[in-house]
Amino acid sequence: MESKKVLILGGSHRDIPLIKAAQALGYFVITLGSKRYYKGHHYANKYFLINFNDIEEVRKIIKKEKINYLIPGSGEESYLNTVLLAKEFNIGNFDKIEVARLIHNKWRFKDFCLQHGISTPKGIYYQDNQDLSVLTFPVVVKPTNLSGGRGVDIVYNENEFQKSLKKTTEITNEIFFEEYIHGQLIAYSIFLQDQKIMYAFSGIDETYLNPYLITTAYPLTLDSKVEEILSKDIEKIAKILSLVDGMFHLQVIIKDDIPYIIDVTRRIPGDFYPYLIEKADGVDYSKAVVKAYIGDRVQNEFFVKYKRFIVRYVAMPSTNGIYRGLTIDDNIKNNILMRFDLLSIGSRIDNYLGTQVAIFLIENIDDIGLINRAITVIVEEN
Repeated sequence: MESKKVLILGGSHRDIPLIKAAQALGYFVITLGSKRYYKGHHYANKYFLINFNDIEEVRKIIKKEKINYLIPGSGEESYLNTVLLAKEFNIGNFDKIEVARLIHNKWRFKDFCLQHGISTPKGIYYQDNQDLSVLTFPVVVKPTNLSGGRGVDIVYNENEFQKSLKKTTEITNEIFFEEYIHGQLIAYSIFLQDQKIMYAFSGIDETYLNPYLITTAYPLTLDSKVEEILSKDIEKIAKILSLVDGMFHLQVIIKDDIPYIIDVTRRIPGDFYPYLIEKADGVDYSKAVVKAYIGDRVQNEFFVKYKRFIVRYVAMPSTNGIYRGLTIDDNIKNNILMRFDLLSIGSRIDNYLGTQVAIFLIENIDDIGLINRAITVIVEEN
């Protein structure tokens, strides 16, 4: 019997957890992505070098390949295109398109939270000739439609604010300003069923060289008071928006035992975060995500948990130049569970603050800061 076909709108390394999970569930997996260097393509059963934003071309592939299910890759545009096409072809299990657009527009979602009493930092949407005298520094400048920390700035005075505004308006015309809350940044990755939280994973998110790009992530046990507030807010969101079953990933800042939701998505978090969840908790997270997207009900056995302390670490260079490899201190070599190289030896690095060299999963590390010292990216400066 021929396997049913799953089309993933993506093919980068970030999509590998879903590619492999769908294959493990018995599906023939096809990926889409215009970049030949996308590493996920080589894990798929078949791939097309097509931009998934070319909706008409994607439609042709769905029809030609007789696709049974659509799955989004790890990106907002991929998710929104997937929902649009899934509704059009009546395949899969996704929120209404207007709900998907609200959730994946940072300002619209913030405005929704503010209107419904859900804990989030205050914000103002930017418009030309707007009176900004009400702003109190420090303030966060944010694009509404970019991810991965792109275009985000924390500014502390009027001069920094004007520079940031000029820089951000060069890449997007949709900007808002957010109250800066200094607290603990965490990720809260949950699985909804019947608009209730079926499973939750909480983890610390830390940056290293680039203050807006997460490199280090590891499990955290939330205070019960914080988790109760957060759970109530999430289930309130799910009920008001009639969210379908499946994953929901949030970034949250905790200050004085109050969790403030700052970002959300219904596509998987990137850079092998699903593998962190699976290794730390022993759950079938990626398989559960695939099953939810295709419309199968997920059983409790997918989330039978045990606890291990695992760190997901993304190695980055500290300067531009030619990449010559990695050195790894003997202190952590035996603790590495997984290493996935993203950059080939000899590659030129022109934007070191946005370049990722390799992703690691590391166990039994007491000193998190040790990793930054123990894994060194070697760059030959131009």
